[in-house]
Amino acid sequence: MTQYSVLVANEPLKEMDCSGIKELTVRELKKLYPITETTVEQPWHSMDDDVRILHAADELAFGRLNIFEWDNPPCELDDYNQKAYIYGVEGNWDTQFIMDLRSYLRSHITQEQKVELLRFWAGDGYRPLEEQNLSVNDIELHHLESLKNEFFARIVFE
Repeated sequence: MTQYSVLVANEPLKEMDCSGIKELTVRELKKLYPITETTVEQPWHSMDDDVRILHAADELAFGRLNIFEWDNPPCELDDYNQKAYIYGVEGNWDTQFIMDLRSYLRSHITQEQKVELLRFWAGDGYRPLEEQNLSVNDIELHHLESLKNEFFARIVFE
């Protein structure tokens, strides 16, 4: 079983990646992390300079907010959604993630887009979502904080 967080909408949404994870060439990495007396050689130092790899400045990057258009969502999403635009929401749901998500929602969501935030588990059969309506302008950190412990929830943004 896997828990998913998803934004669905009638109109396109803006993607956002707060992780800082980027695709770089080995050449670019060698400039960032040259071999020195105090820096040991890494496996990618011996790779071709044009090879592209993912780079994160630190491991915290993997828990930061990432909102991306989802071309291949889990099939269970069909049980909960009929909207045309689907965006995955990834991150650790820690304090920084929640603050970034609130900022995103307040800055980039309009009432006309008919956006919903869904949280559900896939792989254990259908369960109804507990629905809540919330104005985008009224979103507070505690609203999003409470969601991290919700297993089947829908927030309809007005």
